[in-house]
Amino acid sequence: MQKLDAAKVTEWIQSYVSDFLDIPATKITPDARFDELGLDSADSVIICGAFEEQFNVEMEATLFLRNANLAELIADLRASGYVA
Repeated sequence: MQKLDAAKVTEWIQSYVSDFLDIPATKITPDARFDELGLDSADSVIICGAFEEQFNVEMEATLFLRNANLAELIADLRASGYVA
């Protein structure tokens, strides 16, 4: 599996979550907590599915649930071998 570019993944997540929650992308900083931004468990599953489609990968639906913020999510994706 070819690893994804962390910067592209970060940009996509910020853009998607911004559109999904109808909030400015500037609010989705690396340390902004997903739950404080308004994401719930159902939203996380939807976003994970969109991520899988966007990047043509399969991953656990709990990916966004087990990470509190974008920085943790990217670190988890690195540890899991999805991003470089």
